[in-house]
Amino acid sequence: MTSQEPGKLRWLTLLLFVGTLALRSTAFGATTESAPRKELPRPGEVFLVEGHPAFVIPAKTRSARASKPWVWYAPTLPGLPGREEQWMFDQFLDAGIAIAGLDVGESYGSPAGRRLFTTFHEEMTGARGYSSKPVLLGRSRGGLMTLSWAVENPDKVGGFAGIYPVCNVASYPGVANAAGAYQMTPEELTAQLKEHNPIDRLAPLARAGVPLFAIHGDVDTVVPLEANSGLVKERYAALGGSMRLIIPSGQGHNMWPGFFQCAELVSFVKAQAGPNITMLSPLDFQVIQRRSNKKGSMRISGELAGFTAKKWIIEARLIVDGRPGKWRRLSVNRKRGSFEEDWDAPAGGWHRLEVRALSGADVLAESAVEHVGVGEVFVIAGQSNSANHGAEKQNTKTGLVAAFDGKRWRPANDPQPGASGGGGSFIPPFGDAIAQRFHVPVGIVACGVGATSVREWLPKGRTFPNPPTIEGNVRKLPGGEWESKGSLFSNFSARLKQLGPRGFRAVLWHQGESDANQADTTRTLPGHLYRDYLEQLIRDSRREIGWNAPWFVAQASYHVPGDEASPDIRAAQAALWKLGLALEGPDSDALKGELRDEGGKGVHFSGPGLREHAARWVEKVAPWLEQRLK
Repeated sequence: MTSQEPGKLRWLTLLLFVGTLALRSTAFGATTESAPRKELPRPGEVFLVEGHPAFVIPAKTRSARASKPWVWYAPTLPGLPGREEQWMFDQFLDAGIAIAGLDVGESYGSPAGRRLFTTFHEEMTGARGYSSKPVLLGRSRGGLMTLSWAVENPDKVGGFAGIYPVCNVASYPGVANAAGAYQMTPEELTAQLKEHNPIDRLAPLARAGVPLFAIHGDVDTVVPLEANSGLVKERYAALGGSMRLIIPSGQGHNMWPGFFQCAELVSFVKAQAGPNITMLSPLDFQVIQRRSNKKGSMRISGELAGFTAKKWIIEARLIVDGRPGKWRRLSVNRKRGSFEEDWDAPAGGWHRLEVRALSGADVLAESAVEHVGVGEVFVIAGQSNSANHGAEKQNTKTGLVAAFDGKRWRPANDPQPGASGGGGSFIPPFGDAIAQRFHVPVGIVACGVGATSVREWLPKGRTFPNPPTIEGNVRKLPGGEWESKGSLFSNFSARLKQLGPRGFRAVLWHQGESDANQADTTRTLPGHLYRDYLEQLIRDSRREIGWNAPWFVAQASYHVPGDEASPDIRAAQAALWKLGLALEGPDSDALKGELRDEGGKGVHFSGPGLREHAARWVEKVAPWLEQRLK
């Protein structure tokens, strides 16, 4: 060892010791300047403003605009914003409106909290490039925080919206409880309350023409309506200001979903946040059924809000394989604030659709759909083996398979949205195989419900002599017969209609186990009735949607080893092929042994069984599809 080496060793030891202390500090939850932590209901950035955690959830559109619209949410305390805000936040994000907030602790609208809010506003509107006039959104005591800042900064506010907002320090938390945050005694705060209390300082907002909105229950005992939102509305009207107040009857200071899924609140925010575009069609990850081998018809529609410029236009372009198409002008219904147009789009994907509003050369608003596919769409219905009851969850490996739950599309990883169960399905490997074979994205609409009989899928009022094993979707009539309640049929038909005329390639039907060989033989369905009922289901569903959608019907009647098939049900399923009413699906009864769950003793499929089931469906569907595309 040289004479210098002991010194080096001491420095290394010291560095290791300091590093260990830093790791321990982080492990025990210490917040560092470089790595603040906060759980958010949607992906976003967490950062610090003067040592206080802040967040921003950016809108989905990569914007070239000079300033970006945003909602300023409060209170940003631990746990807030929460999961209950997800629906509301999604509406804002879809319109290109970001959400942000700053944790100032229990400030109760104090001068210190207001100063931090000003710093946060400078942070958001400076280098981050957000609009100088956000819409403030105060939930409960967040109303006190945001409204206290707004009355001092009326030129920096696009609007204020509240969910049972606190507007009056004297009402909540009370002067005695708020005094500490104001660094005053209760007596001092009482004497100066009108200088701080937003309920007494509304005039600047009214003069600036800032619109207000609140939804507040009429039996709120924590933040009473009369002393908060009700009093604000009364005083604001007297000042010439505009405020809309929604009062849900019988609701208090609670988690009623109507507070957080309020369409009127969302519309208010969109209208005040500045020009914005909400895409209604296509949706992200949507797959559009192609009409020919090379193309499909894509409906482009959306809503417009917050436009004040006298002259503006809406344009769109499609980016295919990274190559942008030309901007094309869309027709706009200015009275309704909407646009809708049908374009031919090339088969394949994922494409990117961009929409923008222009006033001269200025971009007023933008929106984009990152993943749009034109390919093949399948509806999958029946009972558990058409749903999410397999032993092993499957994921799409190509990334080209998407699922629709009736509201949104997403990658088709198990469990499939819209179907029962929380396990695995054959759908991801089936979709992957079709996508690879035909070189297009695949859309799936899963509707299967575990343990259901074909009787439960019949339209409302259809009668039958004996009930299924589970009676939740049927009812007994006074004369002894049974009838379907029709809920499964109406839900199924509604999902088909959402896809539009010829908006999917085929229905894949896998069902029969709950009608075959029941332990209570009085609930077993005779084969001829199974055929009649499934025939009616197919014909009535086609009548509902207005076109003859192809159906594939699988052979499915397996229960357990020793009860592996019902010739009666199998013959009924095959009869529909012979009638030409349905196409031949796979023989899933042939999948036995290790292909079933519970070591081969179950009715559902194991992981290998799900993949084999998918392959059997591909064997039936792919050749037929190839013929259709010629």
